[in-house]
Amino acid sequence: MQETESLIKEFLQNYGYHAVPAAMLYDPAGIPWAWIFLMLLAGEAGKNIPLMLVYGFAALMVFDHALYWMGLLGGRKFVRFIGKKRPDWRPTIKATRRKVREKGALAVIFGRYLPFIGRWMGIGAGMVGMNYLKFSIYSAIGAAISAFGFGLAAHLIGRRVVNLPFFNEAIVGIIVGTTLLGVFGLAMGWWKKKKERERAAQMLSAKTANSNKVKA
Repeated sequence: MQETESLIKEFLQNYGYHAVPAAMLYDPAGIPWAWIFLMLLAGEAGKNIPLMLVYGFAALMVFDHALYWMGLLGGRKFVRFIGKKRPDWRPTIKATRRKVREKGALAVIFGRYLPFIGRWMGIGAGMVGMNYLKFSIYSAIGAAISAFGFGLAAHLIGRRVVNLPFFNEAIVGIIVGTTLLGVFGLAMGWWKKKKERERAAQMLSAKTANSNKVKA
């Protein structure tokens, strides 16, 4: 946590308000901890809080919409390209497409808080051809929760909370807990899909066997 705090301080000193996009998109674990720390420190740094919040919302919206059009226009070609350049990203992008297909609006609004795959939900929405107006609404809701919900709460809690005993330990525990919870959710989704495929294969096998018996 001290490393994250130091990094955010450096962002603020070097980039000022333009530290917002980096903080909003920094965390791969889902929960925007860098953004939370930025808003904890913004008041002390003399930054305009409403401007920071609006900037954070805009940054997320631009990122979401860029990914949407990338997925919509690139589709499978994009996945193949990523598979060649960054093979470790390919399963992540496929997972976002699957999540959007299964959960729809919930994936776009809340899927961003899933570890690792959360930041790529826009690509999944574009790849499954989600209606652009609907995507825009869902994206705006999710971006507002992240930017205004987490950001305003962090600012109102105040910088003094960071200095409380065991604050760092508590935050680390929360980060680990939320990450594990997200991974558990992804694992459960994969397990359910596997069981569904196995049941479908068994039903098809039984139907084929019955058809062969009738023919015999």
